[in-house]
Amino acid sequence: MDWIYRFTENEDYPDPREEISFLSGLVEDDKEAFLLLNNHKTPPMSGSTKGQKVGLCTSETGRLILHGTATVADKPKRQNTPSNVLPIYGMLTNRMFCQLETIEIYEESPLDPEILSYDSQESFLQGQATVKKVLEHPSKKNEPHHSITPSSSSDESLELRFSVPKEINDVVTGVDPTAASWASKMTIGKKKMPSFSIRISNGTFTLPENPLFHHHKNDDLWDHVKSVKSSLVCIDGPCDTNGPRLLSNISKGWDKNACSGIRECERRLFREGVGLFWTTQNTVMKFEGASRWIARSIILFSEYPKIKKIETHPHGVFTFLWHLLGNKGTPPKKTKPEGRMARIDLLQKFIPDLNCDLLKDHDSVDAAAAALVAALHRCGLTKPFGSEGDGGQIWMPDCNRIKVKSKSRNSINV
Repeated sequence: MDWIYRFTENEDYPDPREEISFLSGLVEDDKEAFLLLNNHKTPPMSGSTKGQKVGLCTSETGRLILHGTATVADKPKRQNTPSNVLPIYGMLTNRMFCQLETIEIYEESPLDPEILSYDSQESFLQGQATVKKVLEHPSKKNEPHHSITPSSSSDESLELRFSVPKEINDVVTGVDPTAASWASKMTIGKKKMPSFSIRISNGTFTLPENPLFHHHKNDDLWDHVKSVKSSLVCIDGPCDTNGPRLLSNISKGWDKNACSGIRECERRLFREGVGLFWTTQNTVMKFEGASRWIARSIILFSEYPKIKKIETHPHGVFTFLWHLLGNKGTPPKKTKPEGRMARIDLLQKFIPDLNCDLLKDHDSVDAAAAALVAALHRCGLTKPFGSEGDGGQIWMPDCNRIKVKSKSRNSINV
């Protein structure tokens, strides 16, 4: 680690974790993300170079809390606020920004004092600076705090063991909502949204004849769900908010006077190492693309109440399964070919007859991940983050109930 960047509370981001999570979401979507440096002629980190590591930290009770690391994409330069981070920093002119190439979010923990001593942390936190150069302890020089190991998800010597009740004979469906238009009241999108179905039968997960469909209209989706007789629909998008609200005339968008509460489920996922866009007033009012797919997701959950629905977050799903198979960090970016294949490898551990050619883009992969969560949920193999009364629940695979078995050694690793 070469630098420490400290995120602090401010009026727009009372919980600075949201700012880190926002940046992580940008990188995961293969969009440019930047850190704003102090307003000086040569602020700390202005001399950083491509490939250097930045510890992303907040602070509690006089100690730095590490949430992840970022990799510097290029030497920082002066410019106006880049468009992708306008929702965070607002329009600034002639300021120094550092572009980030990758961001890895970890389960949060106190910063190792061998990276920065307790005395140095205390001194840093008493000042106004947000960036500090790190001179690592010799024993840590070639040993990063976290690292990504090559994916073992494609290792055929590993298999997953989990219990699928043989009496279940169901179809479940996953959906990856795309942004819809305000004029349609969030019922029609320019880009089709994929749905993916899985059949649960004879104690296994298999695929129906045509598992993947794409839908322009919400009603097209629900007609399909009813035609395949899905017992459960899992949606990659929020089921509720904890503050933001749509106006009664949905075509007018979000209520700018709503409060800016935080969903506990999203905060908890972030604490466990999953970066995602938080469903806050900041996001829905300042980030147009996210605001429209969030709105569509809320509408989808409100439609056809008799159809059972749950929420998931595919990036979190793949991150937990990635860790289950012994990897650290997160899978490669979903927009990259290697990221797509890493995710399909994970899905194939549960659905052996899944053909990688079926899922040609990351939206379809995310829909398949949502379907997998629905299938696991029907088998009692998921766990919730958050509560119904605090912005809703996000469901993830319960990795304590899914075992990794080595075929060659016939042993189980938890």
